[in-house]
Amino acid sequence: MTSLLDRPTRPPLDVRPSPAAAAVSAAAQAVAASLVAVLAPVVLAWVVDSDGHGTWLQAVRLSLTLWLLAQHGGLAVAGGHVGLVPLGLSLAPAAACWLGGRRLARMLDPRAEAIAAGATRTAPSWPPAGALAAFAATYCLAVAAAVLIADMPGAQPIGLQAVLGGALVSSVAGTLGAAAYRHRGAVAGLLGLVRALPAPVVRWAGPATAAVAAQLAASAVVLAAVLALGHARVIALHEALGPGVAGGAVLTLAQALLVPNLVVWTSAALVGPGFAVGPTSVNLASSTLGPLPAVPVLGALPAAGPLPPAALALFAVPFAAGVVAGLLLSHRRPPSGWVAALDVVGAGLAAGAAMTALCWLSGGPAGPGMLAVTGPQPLLTGAAFAAEVAAGAALVVAGRWSWRSLRGGSRVGRARV
Repeated sequence: MTSLLDRPTRPPLDVRPSPAAAAVSAAAQAVAASLVAVLAPVVLAWVVDSDGHGTWLQAVRLSLTLWLLAQHGGLAVAGGHVGLVPLGLSLAPAAACWLGGRRLARMLDPRAEAIAAGATRTAPSWPPAGALAAFAATYCLAVAAAVLIADMPGAQPIGLQAVLGGALVSSVAGTLGAAAYRHRGAVAGLLGLVRALPAPVVRWAGPATAAVAAQLAASAVVLAAVLALGHARVIALHEALGPGVAGGAVLTLAQALLVPNLVVWTSAALVGPGFAVGPTSVNLASSTLGPLPAVPVLGALPAAGPLPPAALALFAVPFAAGVVAGLLLSHRRPPSGWVAALDVVGAGLAAGAAMTALCWLSGGPAGPGMLAVTGPQPLLTGAAFAAEVAAGAALVVAGRWSWRSLRGGSRVGRARV
């Protein structure tokens, strides 16, 4: 008689979902999480301060409209359309899709449990490309459904723009999330994707990112100083609106979500071209004020007329950002010949492209009429920033090249003596 121990054991059943089912599940969770982040404050404000005005269905439709706007889907209104998206609001779908992509990669990795338990040193695996495509497709279907539900009289979401925006957000953020799982960290995942690019682009990416980060950090400091100087006008405008408790909370939250946009606008002013809010335009030389939307934070804008001459010193900020890029370039490889010049130009162009994208994301029409133009001019600001970063980087690289030449010449002279 054969012992029970001698019987062949069957391999354990693979209980992992199929790639398509896992992608649908991860995308549905991403949609639900990002919707809740937008839906909760709107519905709460409606419950607390509705006073019988409007229905719960209108509150839900408004929330869906804001969610679609967060995907950079425009909103058609009478006489124009709204395309200005608070960048803080866009963080909700981007973060949800990032987590969704990471969750999808983990669900489809056959060694996920062993890796989590530390039982193997095998690197996590990438999800199939078809699974990532199904994730983005499912997310876009949810966006399309939201377009149909959110349609209201006088305010209709622009369907194609919303679906394209949802496709971009879900595919980029989902891929970054999967890369974070594959390389065991968000930064490591991003670096892993960058290393897959051509070698020159990899060399330029780090210095360009450092230059943009330095520019945005300095812009945040300048914006904080401007808000501190104009806080009395901001508070006065907020009180003049009389929004109530719930309305005041929603208005404050909306302005907080707009802060990343204001940082990019301040950066455009430091670069040179400045920004516009309808007929209002601001740069480091002067400020021209016109009718403004009822947003209290805009009360901190400088008074009309020329700005103090000391403000022109802030033009040095983008050149200082270029110096940061130049230090990284010269640290990685000895500056010599056309390769160094190519790196300087490449880093400047990469930084300019990133600034162009940020300006485009931060601006857009804020309504009909005079508000049809709001934010910086993306191409002009990006081109100016590219030139300034390249100039600052060239100064550092040329200086180090001259120093190396002088040191080399002095050594030769001492050797001859």
